Amino acid sequence: MNPEQLDDTIRDVLHAWTPENPASPSGIAERLVARRRRRNAVRATGTVLGLAGITLGAALTTGALGDDGTSRPAAPVSKESKLLWQTTLPAPSWDACAIGTDTRDVYCRGEKYDAIGVDGRTGKVDWRRKAKDGHSGSTPAGTLPGARDGVVYTYADHDPGAPRAGTDLVALDAGTRRVLWKHELADDSRGGTSAVLFDGGVLANAPSFKRVAALDGRTGRTLWTYTRAQADCDRAVIGGVPYMTCSPDSEKAPQRSVVVRLDPKTGRPETVASVKGPTTKIGTDGDAVLLAAPADGKRFTDGPGPATLIRVDTGSGAVTRHRMDRLTMGTVADGRILGTDRDGNAVAYSADNGKRLWSRATGLTLREDPRDSMMRELPSAAAVDLTSRVAYYLDPSGHLVGLDLDSGEVRWRGKVSLPKSPMRAGIAPELMSEGKSLVGQVGGELFRIEPRLSHGG
Repeated sequence: MNPEQLDDTIRDVLHAWTPENPASPSGIAERLVARRRRRNAVRATGTVLGLAGITLGAALTTGALGDDGTSRPAAPVSKESKLLWQTTLPAPSWDACAIGTDTRDVYCRGEKYDAIGVDGRTGKVDWRRKAKDGHSGSTPAGTLPGARDGVVYTYADHDPGAPRAGTDLVALDAGTRRVLWKHELADDSRGGTSAVLFDGGVLANAPSFKRVAALDGRTGRTLWTYTRAQADCDRAVIGGVPYMTCSPDSEKAPQRSVVVRLDPKTGRPETVASVKGPTTKIGTDGDAVLLAAPADGKRFTDGPGPATLIRVDTGSGAVTRHRMDRLTMGTVADGRILGTDRDGNAVAYSADNGKRLWSRATGLTLREDPRDSMMRELPSAAAVDLTSRVAYYLDPSGHLVGLDLDSGEVRWRGKVSLPKSPMRAGIAPELMSEGKSLVGQVGGELFRIEPRLSHGG
């Protein structure tokens, strides 16, 4: 029996034992799917769920119980929604979008446009700023830094047309569209932590490696810098305060990972916690930083099998370690790490102890590459509405699903009509939650939809 046949057999057995249980594991063979969206590459690694430690019965009902310990009846699945607007953007492909923190307006960046502004109430494209070289082939932006206090932060090629164009962080006045300032980054990284907004400024890569700079959000003036040698660092913001999570950059470096708090005004560093070995940042949960480390003697976290969840309390500095049956990366919301497996099933793990809470087949449409069955489209990362306690997902065909954050039950299904498009393996749409509505971006289509949930059950 080969590994795939074994996986299918175990999956069938689990479904046979718990046919009506929404919290039952619906997928055994899973792989880590990174959310970082690339136009021409897939960054996904495989991971296999170990059989040891799987228990049946009460353990499979995790997340399906009410506060009194009794089974909670499922709410009816709603298919009601209101499409507030849908807009065809001025290019067929976009890297990332963001919603302004002080407005409902939407801002996007793509290969041909460094930024566009979309009226959040009507969907009308109000303004656009063309890229100087729309075919540079530079690194796509995994996320857009954001917009705050009338300033839109985006990325642009530092040297348009050059073989290695580099990257500038650019601040635009949202009203006049005027460039307020530019700041050169050390490399071509345009991911989720290349530039983050904190109270009092923007923390971004500096022009030199191993250094970050805090910049005044309006003027771009350097407020302070921080350097960390022999380490690769990610940025995070908790309660408006910037943090660095740093892991050794080579085997020759000290084999310790650290979480460092940086004073927003002065940049003075304070080590919150130090842990042995290399780590990978998962995200933040409240006042805690979540890291991942290898388990069972592995050297890296991206191999198959279990991983170690490290939870660092930034208030007390307390460090706790927990075993995960697989490493899941994705959205962290209200004590849950939300990810997807290679088949598009949604999974939720506890950010407190690393235990699997639920797994659910979403029913989304994810087309396979006819040349390689292992390559397929990806669903969006989860967009979470904490008021309704629903995690929403979007597929590249315009189908949406809303899952109960606590149990994984399907609460809502929706559909937005989109133009037919070719299958693009490894490309995920984008979905954002704003108030009672969702803003989705698929290719050159942008829309805002309001789910209407059923509250029975």
